[in-house]
Amino acid sequence: MNKYKGRGCSRRRDAATGWRALVHKMSYLSALQGMSLEQIRSVIEIMQQSSDAYMYILDLNMDIYMLAEKATKRFPFHSTVIENCTETLKKIIYPSDYEMVAADIEKCRSGEQDNHTLEYRWLDRMGRVVWISCRGTVVTGTEGHRLLIGSVSELGTKAKADNITGLRREARFRLNMESTLRDQPETVRYLMRVGIDNFKEINEKEGVEAGDEVLRELAECMIKTVDESVDIYRLVADEFMIVDTGKGEVKDPGAIYRQIQRTIAATAKNKEYSRFYTVSAGVIEGDFSGTTVEEIMRFTEFALNEAKRNGRNQMVAFDRAAYDVYLERLDIRKLLRQDVSHDFRGFEVYYQPIVSAEDYRLIGAEALLRWKNEKFGNVSPAVFIPVLEESGLIIPVGQYVLWEAARMCKKWKEYIPEFHINVNLSYVQLYKSDMMRDVERCIEEVGLDPESLVLELTESGYIETNDRIKELFKDLKSRKIDLALDDFGTGYSNMRYLKEIDAKTVKIDRTFVVQALKNEYDYNIISHIIDMVHSLGSVVCMEGIEEKEELSKMMATKPDMIQGYYFGKPTPAGQFEKEFLETTGSP
Repeated sequence: MNKYKGRGCSRRRDAATGWRALVHKMSYLSALQGMSLEQIRSVIEIMQQSSDAYMYILDLNMDIYMLAEKATKRFPFHSTVIENCTETLKKIIYPSDYEMVAADIEKCRSGEQDNHTLEYRWLDRMGRVVWISCRGTVVTGTEGHRLLIGSVSELGTKAKADNITGLRREARFRLNMESTLRDQPETVRYLMRVGIDNFKEINEKEGVEAGDEVLRELAECMIKTVDESVDIYRLVADEFMIVDTGKGEVKDPGAIYRQIQRTIAATAKNKEYSRFYTVSAGVIEGDFSGTTVEEIMRFTEFALNEAKRNGRNQMVAFDRAAYDVYLERLDIRKLLRQDVSHDFRGFEVYYQPIVSAEDYRLIGAEALLRWKNEKFGNVSPAVFIPVLEESGLIIPVGQYVLWEAARMCKKWKEYIPEFHINVNLSYVQLYKSDMMRDVERCIEEVGLDPESLVLELTESGYIETNDRIKELFKDLKSRKIDLALDDFGTGYSNMRYLKEIDAKTVKIDRTFVVQALKNEYDYNIISHIIDMVHSLGSVVCMEGIEEKEELSKMMATKPDMIQGYYFGKPTPAGQFEKEFLETTGSP
């Protein structure tokens, strides 16, 4: 046999002439010499499908394979012209794909089909998996000689396959899933979106190569865990999608996830824990009829993010109700942003009275934020305040509340000289804004006595206070601005925080009060807490007193102030003034 080194023809000149020259040099492919010009032009069109393609001619009768020289540099072909190519391709085609490819080529050889169009895997010279798209057309020459002529393209260059993990990419997932959802949605058992919990840290600390190694390792762990009939795709960055379309044994996705965890742990142990990582997962099951690929992407992303928000290293099943709440929060965030930008439209500050426990006279009020929107109506603070904090909008809104409350306090001191106003502070304001500057500017512009302002800090939000926050508390106290520790008893109750924050007031939360009203043990705890607070020179405000009987029983614990519905609910400024201040008369 004569062996000739393959040469690509120029696609910028006369392609037909170049191919004719190539054909005449290939004496063992004499069948080509009988092709018509039109047939050769059809071959040229096939070869020009991709500028990055590896062009080839496969003699189906003689089992001889000729391919472009650049392919031999990327893949372990020993020559550009290969005899007995079946054995060579068997070494280059990924083992589990070989039977499928061989069966398709046999159909071309037998005349059952005239086209070869498949996506499958080759192994490069380093033994790494490379997804390829092989396209070819059968051309019949003289005496029925059959030639498969076409090109091989790497899918990784088209974002359809990933050469790091050897998996197909999101583009291919979308194409395959669209087809399945259209034709056989009932076959889909589950989809699981898997993400590495600390992938960013690995890249930052150890470099991109280490990150690539982790991606390959995780892909191998998943491949070992699932059946061959289950598809795995690499999506963006460190995320993967596992798709069970019902071809193999039925397996619980939770069991699959736990097995992946065990395989990762075993791999880490074998490598003496030189690198360790965990994965979270979001899974969706059920009836996929009428479901779109975009919905699947959104649902699985939500479930995966829920797993990470809940502490990572766990699997969360998609919950439609929770997703609807999430979408509502997104709507609320958008509307909050719009209302803040429109001069705090829909926001209003309400005020709840605080009375002296000694004689039940009014001595102050707590400023409480309310928000009303055309779409949602009156929205609970428990719903919109966390959204304000997550979005950072709590900073401008907090400034709005501070100024509104300070102005009203200045006015109401004309009725009650010792009147004070309590304003809640979010941890976001403390950590991400210049709180001291805001407070000083507010006091100066409004002309409010600093001693009339009390800033309330939620206990559970300030468990860990850094040096900067501690310094802020000292600065506030040095300017005679009092601090109150709010919701005491609901979080991580610790008398140490009274010292760290140096709070003048401790507010006993309603939930703690309710427990004390139900049993003697909790009642005694509140009594002891109040005694300790008094011993430290601070005062106690008991929240949530709603009934006369509650007041009578809790008064025995000797609080200093009372706040609750029994004395008044939160109301707008005008109503508060009319109900609680105008009756006292002007000074």
